[in-house]
Amino acid sequence: MAKQMIRSWTDVPQFQLSTTIRCDELIRYRKELPTKVSYTAIIAKAVAKALQEYPEINQHFDGECVTKADEVAIGIASDTKRGLLVPVISDVPNKSLAMIQANLETIKEQSNVGKFAVEELTGGTFTISNLGMFNVEQFSSIVNAPQIGILAVGKITKAAVINEEGQVVAASVMHPVITLDHRVADGALGARFLTYLCDLLEHPMEKIPKE
Repeated sequence: MAKQMIRSWTDVPQFQLSTTIRCDELIRYRKELPTKVSYTAIIAKAVAKALQEYPEINQHFDGECVTKADEVAIGIASDTKRGLLVPVISDVPNKSLAMIQANLETIKEQSNVGKFAVEELTGGTFTISNLGMFNVEQFSSIVNAPQIGILAVGKITKAAVINEEGQVVAASVMHPVITLDHRVADGALGARFLTYLCDLLEHPMEKIPKE
């Protein structure tokens, strides 16, 4: 992983885009789910939907050739006894939130002992790094090449925002940051992707299936 990060940092021209997501509806959505599901599972489902809408980001680039991915497979950056590893959840669009959560629980159990099969660490098309469980509000991550994108997610916090009536009100917010390989994705594409993802997470009741 250390060698991979060095190659990615030195060989890949990377840029970041950030935004602010209103999370009040997301919090209500999670509470109303029939089974207990983490925010990471919900974000993974939303990211998978966004990658289907913008397949240009769901690709690999080895420095010479761009390869379209056959599926949406989300890597989950995980702290393990062996250090940082990125186990992969395959075929995310076709999995329910409960199934994604079950995959995350398995990843957590395997992370505690640091044991993953090679096939569990390969094949990812995009990565999510979530430090929301720590006291981290916003950060950026390094692209996990040959993937071209990674989403960094911090914790949900309270903030003063201006509503549609021009009033200052308290709201729950999150500040995701996407990092992209500029050789494959430009700023406009990244902005459209992040805007679409923001819309999904701000209106999950309407746009993210509960099953």
